[in-house]
Amino acid sequence: MEPKQQDQARKRDDPGNHNEPLTIVQSMTSFYIYNPYEKRSVEVPLTNCDAFISLLKCVIGTGILAMPLAFRCSGFVVGAVMSVLLMILLTYSIHLLISGMTECCRRRQVPQVSMPEAVRIAYEEGPKWVQGFGRAAGFLTSCVLVFGQFLLCTVYLVFVAKNFKEIGDYYGDKYNERYYVLGASLLLLPLFMIRRLKYLVPLNLVSNFLLYAGFSLIMYYLFSGLPVINDRELATPPAQWIEFFAIAAFSLTAVGSMLVVEAHMAHPQSYLGIFGVLNLAVFFILLSNMFFGIMGYWRFGENVQASITLNIPKNEVLSQIIKVFIALGIFLSYPLNGFVVITVVFSDYGNSTERSKHQTLFEYIVRLTFLLLTGAVAVGVPNLAALTELEGAFSLSNLNLLCPALIDLFLNYGVGYGRLMWKLMRDILLILIGLIFGTVGCTVAMIQLIRDFRTTVSNM
Repeated sequence: MEPKQQDQARKRDDPGNHNEPLTIVQSMTSFYIYNPYEKRSVEVPLTNCDAFISLLKCVIGTGILAMPLAFRCSGFVVGAVMSVLLMILLTYSIHLLISGMTECCRRRQVPQVSMPEAVRIAYEEGPKWVQGFGRAAGFLTSCVLVFGQFLLCTVYLVFVAKNFKEIGDYYGDKYNERYYVLGASLLLLPLFMIRRLKYLVPLNLVSNFLLYAGFSLIMYYLFSGLPVINDRELATPPAQWIEFFAIAAFSLTAVGSMLVVEAHMAHPQSYLGIFGVLNLAVFFILLSNMFFGIMGYWRFGENVQASITLNIPKNEVLSQIIKVFIALGIFLSYPLNGFVVITVVFSDYGNSTERSKHQTLFEYIVRLTFLLLTGAVAVGVPNLAALTELEGAFSLSNLNLLCPALIDLFLNYGVGYGRLMWKLMRDILLILIGLIFGTVGCTVAMIQLIRDFRTTVSNM
């Protein structure tokens, strides 16, 4: 019985038994030739629960606290509808991206590829006139990933500094906000030196507890003293919607962190799917964002600030506890989001002797440099709203829309785009949306940041 089964398996797996050429089988049905998930090996893997916790930690943070400002720019109805549509778009693009990266693994028969590697492989699989740009496109993708995470970590430092400054001003002398940025950077140094993602999970648990404790306590201020809802806009002029998209995108996008979590899972097959880890986390995040956006705008109206924690009273013990909890939760989120940069640098451009002393030393230097640079930018332009909009527009356009669409576009070049070329039309639509939104959103945010930087220089 065993020799018979072996013979059947050999006939099933032998490409020579098929009528089609081997190259066709590899490109169109490569799933049956090579399954990268079976070959993947992670030194310290994440369970599904660990991955779910880390995903919440990646996305829930300063963005959810800025959602009331986003709803002020859109109104109740427009904000709710666009939040759902934006979440569907972003989730679909993440599925498209991970599916494309998995297909790149199958075609190259490797267990894992990074996002820049996937872009390079996709270019090499595309038309002849783009194949020579593969390496340049991969390097550019690395730069985009690093810059997006850089902006995100800078926003975190500014947020922590602003909230602790309010408490410090109430109980002591009024120091410049920039001193709080420097203090937060120094305190982050030992935490950011943790080199294994698995060991960040306890940190993420503490961070999640602090954040949700703060979110729960802030309900008191959201539900007390609610004005008449008719005083709030249901829809604002379309010209203001671009700010909504930028802020909402910031609260939903964490592509780099999402990919890192998937790459370190013990069972990556559980990441996608209708009831996969990603969809469950995204659904929970959507509900949280909409709730805070609606309630925050209803409570504070046109006076809502870049973070709702800046709207609650400064002189009450409860409000101060809320600010400490949430600021500490965001503070502990920095190492995980900075981890993405380290992964990009050392997975794609590190040498083969990863465990060598020189490699470890170089990694510590990169971590220290990244931390100092984010601190320097936070000191130079501490405009929380503008930084939030810039990061949201930049990451959404490049990482959530352009990269997944380009990878899918070139991977399907040799095998076809489906009936009526629907895949081609989908990819082109995503590229156009990404280009338009990225150009407009980044331009609006950069104008505000340049204004603020000039103010900072003139006051020095």
